[in-house]
Amino acid sequence: MQALFSLTPAESKRLLGKAVVAMPEVQHAKNNGYLLVGRGSTNAYILEELLNKTTEKEKYLAGQVINGVLCALPPDMRSKPVTFHKGQVLEVDPASVIDKLGPGDILLKGANAVDPGGKVGVILASPVGGTMGQFYLAMKAQGMTIIYSVGLEKLVASVEEAAKYGGRLTLGRTIGARVGLACVAGGKVVTEIEAIETLFGLKAVHFASGGFGGSEGAVTLIVEGKDGDVNRCLDFIEGIKGEPPLAPVKGPCKTCGLLCTFQGKDVDELPAYIK
Repeated sequence: MQALFSLTPAESKRLLGKAVVAMPEVQHAKNNGYLLVGRGSTNAYILEELLNKTTEKEKYLAGQVINGVLCALPPDMRSKPVTFHKGQVLEVDPASVIDKLGPGDILLKGANAVDPGGKVGVILASPVGGTMGQFYLAMKAQGMTIIYSVGLEKLVASVEEAAKYGGRLTLGRTIGARVGLACVAGGKVVTEIEAIETLFGLKAVHFASGGFGGSEGAVTLIVEGKDGDVNRCLDFIEGIKGEPPLAPVKGPCKTCGLLCTFQGKDVDELPAYIK
């Protein structure tokens, strides 16, 4: 049996959140070792599923794309990143436990791009590389696992090709933040396709993309498998339909430290779309 459905970006994030939490290796890391949850909009949904409670998802961010531009939430407005250790939430900076990590420990990381080959792209707005600069090389050196959860709305032709362009000091002009892009490999990528396989054991195909009237960025999928499994999947999808999008939270451009077109500007100097 085949079945078709569409997911808005928010619905995809909820699907990814439930699927990542259902992964045996994630549960093992949470309950028996360290599970580090990096900031990001998709990771905010994962964190809600891990905590089994509602959180301020719109503040569990650093970089963000809001009002049609690349932006960042000011540090003093961000929620603290969460680390689990043997089932408990640690009130520590995740960087402080890097030297304690061992086999089976996991970093959950979001992404800004993914390509058909499974390569992942992460936008870098910080001169020291943000979370990737802080964790990536250390995690790779120790042989730890990084799981990248990324919706197919972020599908690009080639992350490797895209990463040849951009850069904070290379771009001549931008509308929004100046950033670079890192092409990373060696992690485990979870899109809607892997999420459906994890939760229902079904094959999923990315069938189409796009929409309007609140469905911008939507992905349309077809799943195939045994009737019972397909119906169970569609019942689940109906349960997450209507997931509301995150409300954008923006700090004042006047005091923002991000290298950006609008840095240092008063509200009355900003174009209407960014206010």
